[in-house]
Amino acid sequence: MKKVIISLHGFNSGPGDKAEELQKHFPDCEVIAPQLPYDPLQAVELIKSIVDKHIDSDIHIVGTSLGAFYAMYISTVYSTFDNINYYLLNISFEPHITLRRYEGKTISNYKTQEKFETTPLFFEQLKALYIPIKKGYSSNCIYSSDYFIGTEDEVVDFTNFVNFLKSFEVPYRLHYSKQDHRFSDLTDVVKAIRHNSILFI
Repeated sequence: MKKVIISLHGFNSGPGDKAEELQKHFPDCEVIAPQLPYDPLQAVELIKSIVDKHIDSDIHIVGTSLGAFYAMYISTVYSTFDNINYYLLNISFEPHITLRRYEGKTISNYKTQEKFETTPLFFEQLKALYIPIKKGYSSNCIYSSDYFIGTEDEVVDFTNFVNFLKSFEVPYRLHYSKQDHRFSDLTDVVKAIRHNSILFI
C-alpha cells in the first residue's frame, strides 16, 4: 500500500520545516504539504480533495494549530476509513473564539507575505466546522487519533480541549511534551506514525 503523509500548517502560516522533517524521516513516503487557503471552507475542501486522491493509500495527517483543527474536522468526514491516522499538534480547538482578537484586521502571512482580512464570515465558517466535530465525537464516530500538547504553549490554553476529549468515549492518545506553540520537535510524532503503521517499521 502506498504511504502518504499530509502536513497541514497553522493560521497565517505555510508549509515548510515540518514537511521537510517528515520527509527526512520517511524518505519512501510521499509528503504533501499544501498552502491552505485562508477561507476555512476552501481549506477543508482542498484537504478533502487530497485525501480523496490518495484514499487507497496508508494516510497519515499531521496538523498543527489551525491545521490540527482542520484535521479534526476531516476525521469526522472520513470516520469509517481505518487507513487514515491523525496527529494533532497544539490544536486550535475553538478557533472561532480564540482567533477573535484578529477580527477586522488585515494581517500579513509571515511566510508568503500575502495579506488577508479576518472578516465575520471567517469566524462563521470556523464555527460551522466546529459543530460537526462536537457531533462526531458525541456519537463516537471518530477514528483513532494522537493528540500532542506542548506544555509551554504560549498561544493556546488546552483546558477546554482536554476536558472535551475526556467527556466522550472516543479512542485517542494524548501526549505531553515540553514545547511551545510551534511544536518544532517532531520526535514523538515520528514515533507515533511508525507505531500506527507497520509499513514504516
